[in-house]
Amino acid sequence: MSLHLKQYEGVQLHFPGMPEQNEFNYELLQGHNRTDGSFKSTEALKTEYVRLTDDIIKKITDGVEVTNEETGKKETKPVDYVVWLDKSARPVSWLTRALWAQLATDKDGNVAPQPQHRYVNIDRNQWTSTIDPEGIGNSDVSSLDPSIIRSLRSIFLKNPNDRQDGLTNRIDKSPTQFDGKTILIVDEVRSSGRTLQYAESFFRRAFPDANVASTYWMGGIVGKNGAIGNADLPVWYDDKTDLGRGVGNRNIDRSRLSKVRVQRMGAWFLSTANTEPDPKAKQLRKEIKQLAKDAIDGNILVEPSRDREDYDERVLRFNDVEDLDEFTTKRKNQ
Repeated sequence: MSLHLKQYEGVQLHFPGMPEQNEFNYELLQGHNRTDGSFKSTEALKTEYVRLTDDIIKKITDGVEVTNEETGKKETKPVDYVVWLDKSARPVSWLTRALWAQLATDKDGNVAPQPQHRYVNIDRNQWTSTIDPEGIGNSDVSSLDPSIIRSLRSIFLKNPNDRQDGLTNRIDKSPTQFDGKTILIVDEVRSSGRTLQYAESFFRRAFPDANVASTYWMGGIVGKNGAIGNADLPVWYDDKTDLGRGVGNRNIDRSRLSKVRVQRMGAWFLSTANTEPDPKAKQLRKEIKQLAKDAIDGNILVEPSRDREDYDERVLRFNDVEDLDEFTTKRKNQ
């Protein structure tokens, strides 16, 4: 037997019915039915996820519009920090990092610098009863106890030694990473918009010297049977389990018992570590990495952000097509 195999040393063998070697199996990034009843194919999903991520990358590289507090006028500022809302926006950060080298590169090969990434856990359902108990649409956090705002501020102090339990004056007055910087807060799906409203309000109060803007990755609203809801949801969204995104829920009591000071101090705004293995999150990271490789290798149809002025040029650069009509035909056929 060994003599027989030696004849084929270094040769890849393939037999009918055997899967191609190195063929990657996508288990999570799969086609599915949308809320409106239409079906999204797997290939269309991959193309869409790349395009939605390029929407975020374009916002980051173009800069965001903020209000100058002195003049009251709008101006565009480069993004210094991207803050991703846990848990669901964390996979969007994985997509952004994986696709940055391709999508943030211009036709001359220049790659835009990537801002720093941070994570906080701000969930609409966890805060509505406190911020808006009467249900009138209030998103102002100015009436919340200062200790809550201090919890958020403590996470991002420049000097870790200023993060002392109980030393409130030090936290209130110490410099932070965000002073004079521009922050873009990203949520994964737009629903009512309340989550981002809360997040912006928290950050503006905790970091008054920062410029704050926000956006979301996936939008689209649809009406069905008299109800309004999201036209689609990311494949990692699952209200039946906490697993799948690499971190656990916010748990104030558990965080306050942590040996890590930043976790104790930032208990109101930090996710906790998972208490059990999360194979789904591990698989999702593998698939996102593969998606980026497939985009670079030309194995999927890559559509850039539709807001880009150089959309046509990017379509031709990213895909093996003769012209825009051929690309449009391929996209429709998905």
